[in-house]
Amino acid sequence: MMPTPLPAIAALVRAGAVERAWELFVGEGHDARANDPSVQTVRGRLLKARARLASGDARTALFGEAAAAYAAAHAHNPAPYLAINAATLYLLAGNDDAARTGASQVLTTLDGPVVPADTPYYLAATRAEACFLLGDRDAAERAMQDATRHDPDGWSDRATTIAQLREIAQARGESTDWLDRFAPPASLHFAGHMGLAASGQCQADLAAEVDKLIEHERIGFAWGALAAGSDVVIAERLLAAGAELHIVLPCGAEQFEAQSVAPAGPAWQERYRAVLAHAASLRFAASDPGAVHDPLATAHAGELAIGATLLNATALAAACCQLIVTDSDGGGRNTAHQAAMWPGEAGRQLRLTIDRDTRIEALFPPEQPDPHRALVVHVAIALDELTRTTSLDSSAIAARVAPIAEALAGIDRARVRSSPGRWDLAIDNVDAALETILKVLARCRAAGLTPPSIGAHVAIASLIEDPASGALVPYGPGRALAARLQAMAPTGLALISDALAVTMVARGIVSSRSELYHAGDEDTDGAVHVLLKA
Repeated sequence: MMPTPLPAIAALVRAGAVERAWELFVGEGHDARANDPSVQTVRGRLLKARARLASGDARTALFGEAAAAYAAAHAHNPAPYLAINAATLYLLAGNDDAARTGASQVLTTLDGPVVPADTPYYLAATRAEACFLLGDRDAAERAMQDATRHDPDGWSDRATTIAQLREIAQARGESTDWLDRFAPPASLHFAGHMGLAASGQCQADLAAEVDKLIEHERIGFAWGALAAGSDVVIAERLLAAGAELHIVLPCGAEQFEAQSVAPAGPAWQERYRAVLAHAASLRFAASDPGAVHDPLATAHAGELAIGATLLNATALAAACCQLIVTDSDGGGRNTAHQAAMWPGEAGRQLRLTIDRDTRIEALFPPEQPDPHRALVVHVAIALDELTRTTSLDSSAIAARVAPIAEALAGIDRARVRSSPGRWDLAIDNVDAALETILKVLARCRAAGLTPPSIGAHVAIASLIEDPASGALVPYGPGRALAARLQAMAPTGLALISDALAVTMVARGIVSSRSELYHAGDEDTDGAVHVLLKA
């Protein structure tokens, strides 16, 4: 097998798979290339990540090693980002003199006759970090103002910068309040009742309250559905305020419009379509040709919206909140369900009571449940060495698959289908599916064997029993996406879909966690995450 390239190892570090990245970095011989600046850069990143997971003297020592690696990379191939990382890491390692010396050298480079090769944002952010290391908070604040002016919406980069500045402040026991003004805006989840007349006073009252909330809470991102009534009004006000709006629907947009918008009248339909045209993203809880607008899809759409809100706030180290619009009787069943799902410790739940000025519930067709449909975690497992070779004898094959068989022993046989070197699972319990994935990886490592690559996705599927084998065959697009994620996964890692990552967050699962692997594309239906043990 070819060694894992450095960019792939760096991606694993960013995704939080630090120990696996370190295993590959050392085990595949990268660590021996001490004079290669790209190797030293990745080594510094790895050691910094390992330090953040450590404590006490081990943490301090790892920060020192990380600083030395970045300094070595800078010596071979000078660059401000390498020098500033070394300076900050020297501070975290307790070497304030080296930190100040490094920061001074960074400012000298930034003020030199040749502009370093980097974006205007990062050059200004690097200046802010260097000034702060030298104790000049006013200069750091001015540099951060320049950075935000160069990239006002670069929230992910901003969050990374602020996190590093907070580390410096905490190491010196200083306040971080001055950074609050630069922090990314808050994320909002919203849901509400449908009983509003399209041009009535109640919808005008709601719009005015939402405007005040957006300004007070500093909302920059929002997730929710788009039914006639409260959803549409809230979405319109968010767009008017310049917020990034993400719509999550139970089914396809046309089907949802027919079910949850059209019965309220053409005025709501026109507004619904206008909002859809300006949304930053559109996600469906079920999008296959057999998708229906049923209670299962409605509940999962709410879960996806809530999870995405929480995950975005966590990724940006920013605030989040939920807006629930009810009437004096408490609002609709789905609104109440989403309100109950919101974890209070994540952020505030804001409730508005807006009376209904139209009674249209009877106009909406009832949701039709299908007993064969279920929310399923599709898991694709592959041992590459068994799928690509025919040279192993039967005893070697048996030994190789034994740890995986042990990990799958508790799964209903009807939910497991296997072929040489591959296993496909369809598990309707999210916690059990995640536990099984981590158990497969752990059992293989404990046996001293290379773990398989794994892909997983959560989706609504129709589970139909195969008369010949008795297996439950999941019909729908979920299995194919799990297989694509498995094909992308480095050996020994589990890559999961964005839908599964946000579902984990919405359900408050604490036994495992996920970290962003890369932004994804159409083939992955959004971002891709690494599944890790908590």
